[in-house]
Amino acid sequence: MRKLFIIAGAALLLASCAKQTQPFQPLVLSAVQEGDEAASKTSLSGTSVHWSAGDQVAAFVGITPHTSTGTEIVSETQAKFTFSDLSADASVTYAVYPASAVVGYHDGGATVTVPSEQTAVPDSFGEGAAVCIAKGDASPMVFANVCGFLAFTFASSDVANVASIRIMANEPMTGQADVHWNSGDPTVEPSSVKSLNAVKLSGTFESGKTYYVAVFPRASYTGLTIKITKKDGYVSTYTNPGTLTLARKGNMLIAKNLALKAVPASGNWAEKDPAYIGSTEVVIPVGKVGENIYLIQNTYTNSTPPTPPAASSAPVNLSDVDAGYKWNVSVSGTVFQLYPNEETGRWLNCSTTNGSGNQNCMAVSNENYWKRKYFTWDAAGYVLTSDSYDARYLSYKDNAWYGETFPASGSYPAASFSFYVQVP
Repeated sequence: MRKLFIIAGAALLLASCAKQTQPFQPLVLSAVQEGDEAASKTSLSGTSVHWSAGDQVAAFVGITPHTSTGTEIVSETQAKFTFSDLSADASVTYAVYPASAVVGYHDGGATVTVPSEQTAVPDSFGEGAAVCIAKGDASPMVFANVCGFLAFTFASSDVANVASIRIMANEPMTGQADVHWNSGDPTVEPSSVKSLNAVKLSGTFESGKTYYVAVFPRASYTGLTIKITKKDGYVSTYTNPGTLTLARKGNMLIAKNLALKAVPASGNWAEKDPAYIGSTEVVIPVGKVGENIYLIQNTYTNSTPPTPPAASSAPVNLSDVDAGYKWNVSVSGTVFQLYPNEETGRWLNCSTTNGSGNQNCMAVSNENYWKRKYFTWDAAGYVLTSDSYDARYLSYKDNAWYGETFPASGSYPAASFSFYVQVP
């Protein structure tokens, strides 16, 4: 009996060792770009696109996204992505590049974010700007591009003086959208409340190079506007009244040899990026809602929204604007405050402390408990609060300025702002 016990024990020990020596097998996904005819990933090389070291994709198992933990570049157009938290037999429904673009699962695809602020890359587009999606029932998985691309060049004599460029339209261009796989020809449905009608490109620009931005494809873009900010802060604006059609994977040159416009003569008003406006410069913020433009009253309003003058569809004659609509700007890093001209004891602010509550929250006052006095100016030209609470966008309704939680609200449309200073 003892001998039999020893033999049985050895058998159990061998079986246990056999189980322990079987290592965990992580999920590895093979990925290829959609094709050589258009941009499908992070870098352009002529008309082909290359995967880059360190790229991460998100794979959905059910409705839960998992981020890849390792990348192997097989060739310029092929890569393998390892998921250390998923077993090799995990069932993937969809995958998205880049992983950071994923908002969540959407039936038949994913909810993603195309960045509204992108980095300038000569003859290419910014890392992570071109969002792609793949279906999980193929090996290798074919990543189809979600975006289209707008391209432009600068005049050689001006390129060194460019700080950033904004491209704007009347329709959503970037931000959050639901993407449907659609049998390998993805369709994009922009969010009505979390998309922006613009894209901003910043960085160092070089002569003789073409620059690209990734945006939503669309059958009809209207009101196309290009705003170029110089390194001294002055803005050159170009508009096109025509209609632009941009297909998925489309690559369209919309402007060639963009030139910076001369700053007007001394005493005239010129548009300037608020980040470049000095604290002693008089500034007139001009908000545009649809075809109408409005100013912001700077007089004391306590808890009542500040009022604009009557709407105008023509450019405002800024020389005729009275003192009640003139401000000073105090800039700190990426945020700024608006004070009535020659005053520091009152400021434009938003009285709410979170995303709920009445939208009637904009005021011009000196109440210390109204701390939401810091603003940013985003890619679409929206002015929004900048703090730890939900952003409030400076929006127009019933001849008054309100603080709206979303820029695309139907009842409180946000204004796209320009800031004008008098040229010294």
